Amino acid sequence: METNSENPKFTASDLRKAGGISYRQLNVWDSKGALPNQREHSSGWRRFDPKRFFVILVCAEMRKQFGISLEKLAWLQKFMLQDGADHFSAAVDMMKHGLAVLILTDFGDQFDMDADYAIGELLDMGYCRYDESQSCVLLPVNPLVNKMLAALQKPMRLDISDKVYDAVRNARDAMQVRDTAELAVLELMRTPNLSKFSVIQRNDKEVMLEIEVEAENGADIQKELEDEDFQTVVVNRQDGKNIRISRKIVKKVAKVRFGVVGVRADE
Repeated sequence: METNSENPKFTASDLRKAGGISYRQLNVWDSKGALPNQREHSSGWRRFDPKRFFVILVCAEMRKQFGISLEKLAWLQKFMLQDGADHFSAAVDMMKHGLAVLILTDFGDQFDMDADYAIGELLDMGYCRYDESQSCVLLPVNPLVNKMLAALQKPMRLDISDKVYDAVRNARDAMQVRDTAELAVLELMRTPNLSKFSVIQRNDKEVMLEIEVEAENGADIQKELEDEDFQTVVVNRQDGKNIRISRKIVKKVAKVRFGVVGVRADE
């Protein structure tokens, strides 16, 4: 590697050491358009800036682990090197925060590189749903970036941090509904025509909900009474008509915790 700290350049020799790509393979990839080289002139040595070197390592790993064709790798390198893109720098920024970074792609329509938990959210939303036969590949990025960082004049390594994931998990736990009582309160907050409600913490197993709700104009009192077993109904009448029906409902709700959705292996 050329040791210019401002703009380091990697060579074909660096690529062979870091990615296990022979000179013959480089020539074949070059002829297939799957190699983003930077020759200074037609007969010059290949030179790669960090973002291009990273793309080649990604393609090499895709081919080694999953047997991806050179045609698909050509699409991948073209996508990753489009104007304004620098996936190497983006990966380094995430890894500096202690995150595990993954690439998820189908080599045709979809590509995403993000922290592992963010990729998991994409999968939850159906990122890889296909009606026809189609492959999606998931590739860890951290080992490739660390190979590049190890080749620098001042080698370094970016490790994954348990503290970061503990913080992410705690933040998510704080925003998630944990038990049936919390869910009941949330549903009340979204109920139309609700005047107010209060929550009484009876013990660690149940809560008492006191709910006041306004019935719609013209509501059937008998039907309102049938909705709940424990309630108080106040009817205001004027000129022989019900002008306001107010109901106070009391409910006991058990605090049943929802199942754990994820547990660290060391717990």
